Amino acid sequence: MNNKAQGTIEYLVIIAIVVVIALVVVGLLLQILGNFGGSNETSLKISWKTAEPWAITDWSASGSTLTLVLKNNTAGTLEFNKITLGSNSSADSAQVVPAGATTEPITVTISCTTGSKYAIAKNTIKIDYNTQLTDNITKQGVADIAGTC
Repeated sequence: MNNKAQGTIEYLVIIAIVVVIALVVVGLLLQILGNFGGSNETSLKISWKTAEPWAITDWSASGSTLTLVLKNNTAGTLEFNKITLGSNSSADSAQVVPAGATTEPITVTISCTTGSKYAIAKNTIKIDYNTQLTDNITKQGVADIAGTC
C-alpha cells in the first residue's frame, strides 16, 4: 500500500514540473512576441500597401512634416482630394490618379520632435476622394501610421 501512495505522489510531482516548464516557455514566448511582434513601422506599412481603394505606399517624417505617397489600388481612375490625420489635413490637391498609379508626395503637418516616435491612430485617418460616379467619398484608415521623426 505504501508503494501505491509513493507512486501517486511521484506522478503528481512530475506533472507539476511539466506544468511549470510549460508556463516558463509560454511566458518567454509572450515576452519575445511583445518585444518584436508589436505594431512597428514595417508591419504597418505592409498593412497599408494592400489597402483599397487607397494604399499608402510610403511615409516619412522630417521635423513637423509628414510626407505620404498614396497609390490607387482599384481598376478605375480616382481623384484624390485630401487626407486628414487627426486634426491636421493636407491641402486640397485634387490629383487625378489612374489605376495602379501613385500620387505626388502629400505633406501634412504633425507635432513631432526629431528623434521621437509618433503614432496616428487609424480611426483618425481619413482619405477624401472622388470616383467617376461619386464625389466626396471618405475612406477611414486601415492601420495606424507610426514612425520616428
